[in-house]
Amino acid sequence: MVRDDLPRAPLVDVHLPTYRGKALVTALSWLVARHLVTDDGTAAWFLTKQQGAGSLPALLTDLGWRDVSRSRAGKLYRIAGRPPAEVTPPQPRTFTALMDGHALTFAADYGVFSPGHIDEGTAHLLDVALRQPHVSTIADVGVGYGPLALGLVRAGVADRAVATDVDSVALWLAGRNAEANGVPLEVVCSTDPTEIEDTPLTVCNVPTHIDVARTTALMRGLARRAAAGRRLLAVVHSSLEERYARHLADVGLTALRHPGKSHVVLEAGG
Repeated sequence: MVRDDLPRAPLVDVHLPTYRGKALVTALSWLVARHLVTDDGTAAWFLTKQQGAGSLPALLTDLGWRDVSRSRAGKLYRIAGRPPAEVTPPQPRTFTALMDGHALTFAADYGVFSPGHIDEGTAHLLDVALRQPHVSTIADVGVGYGPLALGLVRAGVADRAVATDVDSVALWLAGRNAEANGVPLEVVCSTDPTEIEDTPLTVCNVPTHIDVARTTALMRGLARRAAAGRRLLAVVHSSLEERYARHLADVGLTALRHPGKSHVVLEAGG
């Protein structure tokens, strides 16, 4: 996002992810125009009708794209155009949340999970984790834009945080948020929960939209972090508790329940 030495091409294809929505277009527009396509080149955006193929041309035109056209490309629509003459970095939307009495401001935009408020799962996990003894470092697996990790460090549960996520946009926002709120945070883009250092406490708001293979790999990675006396706190929706508790039981871990209104925190290890 900040490098100036990326190779540029006369034609750049952009395939919009289905799970993001058009909120990501603003950031991608700047990234493509600033770093990827040549000044006289063309960027082609591919998306389905349901993703907003009818309104994307107007959005790109508003962002300064020129000679915007639309055509069909099989099941997809192809929206093509030449980049704006000038672009400025996008400014993500922000909100402020009170977490254990501390006001933290979060940049949360471009289709990340729970962009305008602290979701119920994170809030419940935060409440349970606040009752844990102080540790030097906390790991947040699936950190998103950072509310849990930043909230726990600011509350004094840990001195610093390390984190993983598979979403580079979320990690970019988490880094911004950590700096803005004065919280030490190190992030790694990875699907493997063990790719960051061992910590006395690991927290995870478990994503429940991923497939069985990725769920199994994630839970096994979390279980490995809970081994050798390390504590794991993982939150899932109450309706899915049995499924995720079984993953922990399969590797010999017994989960202690911390039920909430709509979510339950599973505690293992320690």
